[in-house]
This record gives sequence, structure tokens and C-alpha cells, in this order.
Amino acid sequence: MVTFSDSVRARDDARLVALLSRRPDLASPSPSTLLSLAARAMSRASVHRAVVSLDVAHLEVLEAVHVLETIGDEATDERILSAVLGSSPEPDDAARLAQILADLDESALLWRPTPTTYRVAPGVDEVQDTFPAGLGPSASGALTASGSSSTSGSSSGTSTSSGRGTTAAAGASASTTSSTSPGPAAQTDWSLAVTPEMHEALASAPAGARSILAALTWGPPVGRMPSTADGPTAAPTRWLLEHGFVRKADAHHVLLPREVALALREGRTHRGLSTPPQLPPATLDPATVEAESARAAQEITRLVADLVALWQETPAAMLRSGGLGVRDLRRLGLRLEVDERTAAFVVELAAMAGLVVDDGDDPASYAPTLDADDWLADDLPRRWTTLVTAWHSSARTPWLVGSRDERGALRSALEPELHRAWVPRLRSEVLGVLHAAPGAPVTADQITSVLRWRAPRAVPPHEAVDALLVESALLGVTGAGALSAAGAVLAGVPVLTVADDAARAALASAMGAALPEAVDDLLLQGDQTGIVPGRPSPALEALLADSAVVESRGSAITVRFTPESVTRALDAGRTGEELLAELAVHSRSGVPQPLEYLVRDAARRHGQLRLGAASAYVRVEDPVLLAGLVEDPRLRGLGLFRIAPTVLASSAAPSQLLAALRERGLAPAMEGPDGQVVHADRRTPRVRLAGRRGRRRAPGVDGSARAVAPDRPDRLQALVAVLRRGEEQARAAQAAGTAGTAQPNPTAPGAASGGRAATTSGPGRTASPGRTAGGGVSAGRGRSADGSAAPSSASASTGTSSTSAGQPGEGTTEPVVALALLREAAADGREVLVDIVGPSGDLTRRRLRPTRLDAGRLRAVDVARESELTVAVHRIANVEPIPGAP
Repeated sequence: MVTFSDSVRARDDARLVALLSRRPDLASPSPSTLLSLAARAMSRASVHRAVVSLDVAHLEVLEAVHVLETIGDEATDERILSAVLGSSPEPDDAARLAQILADLDESALLWRPTPTTYRVAPGVDEVQDTFPAGLGPSASGALTASGSSSTSGSSSGTSTSSGRGTTAAAGASASTTSSTSPGPAAQTDWSLAVTPEMHEALASAPAGARSILAALTWGPPVGRMPSTADGPTAAPTRWLLEHGFVRKADAHHVLLPREVALALREGRTHRGLSTPPQLPPATLDPATVEAESARAAQEITRLVADLVALWQETPAAMLRSGGLGVRDLRRLGLRLEVDERTAAFVVELAAMAGLVVDDGDDPASYAPTLDADDWLADDLPRRWTTLVTAWHSSARTPWLVGSRDERGALRSALEPELHRAWVPRLRSEVLGVLHAAPGAPVTADQITSVLRWRAPRAVPPHEAVDALLVESALLGVTGAGALSAAGAVLAGVPVLTVADDAARAALASAMGAALPEAVDDLLLQGDQTGIVPGRPSPALEALLADSAVVESRGSAITVRFTPESVTRALDAGRTGEELLAELAVHSRSGVPQPLEYLVRDAARRHGQLRLGAASAYVRVEDPVLLAGLVEDPRLRGLGLFRIAPTVLASSAAPSQLLAALRERGLAPAMEGPDGQVVHADRRTPRVRLAGRRGRRRAPGVDGSARAVAPDRPDRLQALVAVLRRGEEQARAAQAAGTAGTAQPNPTAPGAASGGRAATTSGPGRTASPGRTAGGGVSAGRGRSADGSAAPSSASASTGTSSTSAGQPGEGTTEPVVALALLREAAADGREVLVDIVGPSGDLTRRRLRPTRLDAGRLRAVDVARESELTVAVHRIANVEPIPGAP
């Protein structure tokens, strides 16, 4: 019998590369053989990750194959086509469904046991919805309140229980089979579930019966029983129960059996193949989009530059728990003239770009970094590119600032808990949807609907999508709601990667083309104001930032010169004459007389009072004691200078100055501000423990997701070559082990005495039973179910060798491979040999037919005892398939 593992190992190199490309988790960490690759491909975690990424159409086709398999129909191309699209499908829909089948086959979510049929991969049924394709369980089981079904009356008369309830009845007869029967179900004639008599009765059904039946037919198949006996739906529900259309699931619900639903659907699993939602058409002028994008880009760059300037002068204090305080954020918003939400985004954006960071002092504060100086020296397109690329790869969530967490605490800006690993991928998906609708203003509802269709099992929060659209507008990635040319370049950056130099150059070029031409003219007026008719050049922008106050912004910028702003320019190092000369260069009509008087008056008063810095001073009564101290070369490092005949100042710390003067033979004493002597404390200061609360930082300086780029084709080709070599080595080792192993002798010494059983840990290797397949540890003697010594894992229950030609080592103690073998056996209805570790550490070998593997437990039927048992997977030491077993 061909298995799923055989189908994976039979793939050529191109199909293996395609599989690893579609499911990159299979290649990390790299598997050693194709068998381990197949085992990983059917693990619950990997299957769940692959299914979550499917869109609605792929899920519908996967559900259709799963339903056809459970009712016993062969899932051929024609049967799948009729189940999804009906008897007369459109050619385009048929071609689309064929492509979806090829995609699912390439992703190893479907596989071909024969060249003409499909089956779902083992493990897919574990991640399906409760009612796949809107169909309920089979009519052969009695659904309990928890959704499980149980039947009795197997061929041996023993009682069995099931958690799936997915078997089909044989026709419309009342005979039942165990719903836990693994493998492909017996073929069901679902068309007989609704007899001609039932069709005739339905024609005269009471009012409401047809409506209830129509609502249950396409799912969900569960309905609530009427709460009162005389309610409007009570009589129709009773009629449907009496005529066998529905049955009771519990005291409060009715259920439409799968066979009845398929008969009413005429054998179809879906009404058709779903199509993605339509995006709005282009309605905006590209010039308008680019103009709005350029305006937003200028504004956000200016806001970040103003933040750096403000925190350069006065660093913002950091909370003890991490983050920026609410008062500081509100104060920053007032200084930047924006609301608190925008201020929080500006702060987070500066941190994403590495322009501000925790300075590590005690107390800690946020201050600009050295990269901020380089950023300020760049032109506007490059500065914007730095900001937008940092935002694209960051995992920060600025929109959560001001909300409350699970404990009710207020979230603050820059706190470490604002990191979300899924944000970079969602950001790329939102930009991708915008890129698919050029020139159209796309709303958050429309984007959410598209993302819901693309991944219905991983729908992002609507508030996150809306917040990302707001951030895109603030950054200039969008303009008037549509993606700009620069935003289209950003949308092309691969997900979970940082933009390379080529992408950064393309972004800067696209934004530079959208920005208006920079002007170098300043229209000075007599009321000490000036107007910049456009976007100022870098030189003019720097001059106005130092010497003027902005009064209004728009298509033109209005500034005002005040005594304080002129003093700020003089503090920056300019003289009055230099400032007037720079203003004259940018003014076509010269400097007005009122402004000239203002500058000269400010320059005349500037510096009349002088301030200096000193860390310590020396004061004496007799000036003779200070003689030679300033000129002494040994004290030159103290930075001594005279400020009065009896006073010296120093740039060194007081303790350093005190020690140096005492080494020179003097006897100074410390004094306080009031002139009283202060006794020195010679104890060293206490050291604060590293890693204070709230000082932890998310991975990366800015908390961004520095994920590894998707696997390149050359790396995947190399990995496939490694897997091929591992497969060949495994086959060679198995062949050598089979040739050198004698047949076990049940009468040999040690066999009868219960010697330690050996299990194969891989091709050609022998492992101690001390390690179980489930990852546990065991020790003990191998015993079979009847208490005799267990044979080696290379033998079946008959004592003959179970080596299968073409299979590199059928028995395994590797946890992943062992679980995969159990899943495969449950899906195919095959029997396996399982070594189970008992409570005392003894190994017991049983011949089992697995039915379900879920939640760390194996449910199986013991073939020899004709009973069902449940085993924790960590007690399974070895799993060995039985070739040719039913």
C-alpha cells in the first residue's frame, strides 16, 4: 500500500524544492532524511501552519476532498469538480479548481495514492473545522452534547467509543459501524438518505419546515430546539424529526445528518468556488495622490527632527517600568502642535529608526543617538527613507499607546510590551492590498474583508488594520487614501526583511520625484516676518530653525523673528553681522530696517553676562596659600583657574581635587553651600543591580522584527541534495543491517528469561529502550502482551522479519517520525507494532490499529484483545509498521 511518506519520498528535486518553498517551516531545522521530512510534513503544528495560510477557495477544495474521503467516494478530478462546482462548471472555474488542486498537492496537504485520486494528508483532519463544508456527522452515530458520537455492536460484540463521528452509513439501512474506524470509509450511497416518500412528504410539510431545512442544508447543520411547545418553529421541528430529516443532538439542539445534507445538496460539498472581494476602481488623480504623499512626508520628517532637537536640549525622563510618561507625552504634543496619538507615533517612529534611545543613566532618560546627527545631515528624501524603512520592518504597535493592558495598566509610549511579532507581516499584507488597487481610496473594512478571504483562519484585528492605514497616511506612504509611487516601492520589499540599498535608493528617488522643488528665497517684511514660498532648501531651513519662529505652514511657510529667536541664533555661534549676511543672501529685497535693528540690538546685549562651568572650587583666607597652584604642571589635569585672589575653580570632581591637594602637602577640608565644614564619607556608593524593572528591551534596538529572509532556491536545492544523500545512506545502512541480522530464536537463552528488548532508532542503529518515542525515559525488560519476552523490533508478532523492501528502516524511536507513523496508520487504517512502557518500566509490545492521535494521547484498537485502549504518547518507546497488514 502506498503511504503519504512514500509519496513524499517519490517526489523529484523540483517538487521537493516547491514543497520547502511553500512550507518553509519544514526546512528549519533541516531534516536529515526524506522520511523525517515526511514525518514533519504531517505533524499537527506544521499542518496547522500550512492550513492557516490558505485562502477560502483552497480551504473549500481541501474540505471537499476530506468530505469525499469520509463518505467513501473516490476523490478523482471529476468527482471533486462536481462536488464543488456542480455538473456544468464554467471553464474558467474548472481551470481555477485544477490549479488549486495542484497547489494543495505541491504543498503536501493533498497526495495521490493512485494517479487518478486524491487524499488529504495525515493530520489535516485534526485541524479541520467542527463541521467541514458545513456538514454534520454521519447518521450512523448518536451525537452527544459534546459533539462526539458512540456506537456499539462491532463484529466481535465489544463496545467502542469515538470522538469523531465521521463514518458513513451503508445506504439508508439502520446497521452501523464503529465511528472510530480508521482509514478510508466504506462507500456510502448518500442519494438514498432522502427516499421518494420523504420527498413527497416534504411537498406537504407545514409552514416553516422547508425554511429550517434550507438553513441547515448548507451549514451549520446544528439548530436550536424551540424553547416552548407552542412556538412558531415547534411544529415544523417536530415534523422534521418525525420524518427523519433531522435528529436530536441533545435536549436543546437538532442536527442534520451528513447523508441527508448531501442528498439535499445533490452530492455537492459547496455551492461553488469562492472568489476574492472586489476592490474599488481608481478614482483619484495620480497628481493628487503624489501631492498629498509629499506633504505628509515633509510633515512627519519635520516632526521627528523637532523631537530630536527638543530631546537634545532636554532629554525626556523614562518611567521606572519603562516607557515615556503620560505628562511628558502630552507636553511633547503641545510643543509639536499635534494630538497625543500623533505624538506617540512620532516618538515610536524615532525609536524605530534608532534616532532616540534609552541613555542607560540613572535615572534613565531618552536622548538622541549619534545616528541622529547623520540623519539630520541627509536631505529630505533620504531622511524619509530612513523613517519609512524602519517602520516597515518594525514590530512596534504605536496605536496601543493610551490603551490598557490585561492588568488594567495604562500602556505608555516606548514601553517594551508594545512589541507584537505579527505586525510586520500584517503591514506588508495591508500594503499589498493597497498596491492591488492603484489610484483608489481603500478603507479599513475593505482591506479586512480581503485579508479575511486570503486567510479566514487568521483574520487580523480591524483596529490594527485601521491604525496601519492611519500610520501610512502620516508617513506619506499613501496620499488621499491611495498608495503613492513611493508606497508602491515599499510594498515590493519582501515581507519580514529589511530594505536593502537598492530598495532604499528607489524609495528616495520616488519621494524626491514627488516633492516640490526646494526654494531658496525668503520674502522679508517690515513687521519682522518672512514668507518662504514653497519647500525651503536645507540651508534656508537650518537658518530659520535657528533664528525664527514658525507661525503657519501650508503651501507657504510664515515665520516671525523675535528677540528670543535671534538670541537662539547667536547662541548657535553666529554673530550679528553673520546672521544679517545670511538673511541678505536669501532675501531678494535685502534686510528690512526693523529686522536689522532687532538683530543688532540682540547682538549688542548678547554676552554681557558670562556663565561658566566648574565642578569644584578652592577658597582660602590667605592668598599666599594659592601661590603656584595654577602654574604647577602636576596639577594641570585638574583644570585650575583663578576667579578671585582667594578663590580658584576646577573642572575636576571635588573628591579628585581634594586628593590632589593633599598629595601636595596641603590640608583642605570640604565645605557646604553655607560655608560649614562637611565631613567626607569614604564609603563607596552602592551599586544598583543591572536589569532594573522595565529596563528590558525587545529584540533589536527598536524592537523591530529582524526575521530571516525567506529561503533562497539555491539553499533549498542544497538541502534537497542533503536529503537525497541521507536517504541513500539510510537505505544502505538498512540493507547492511538486514543482511547481518540473524532471525530471532524464541528459545534462545535470554529470550525466555525476559532479556532487554532492543529497538531500532533509525536505519541500521540499535537504541536502548531507555528513550521513548514520545520523548520520555524508560527502563525495563521487554515483555509482550502475554508476559513473555518481547521480540526485537525487526520482527512482527509472528516472529518473522518485517523488513520492507524499499523502506529505510520501518521501526523508529524518533518522536517525530513515530508520531507520523501513527498518524499515517490511523489515516490508512493499517496495523502497527507498538512498544509501550508500563508503570514499572517494562516494555509491552502490542499489535494496534490506531484510530486517533490527539492531545498527546493515542486511541487505538488492540487487534489481539479486540478492545480499545488509550495510551499517552510519552509511553510509546517504538513504532513499527507491518508491511502487508490490513
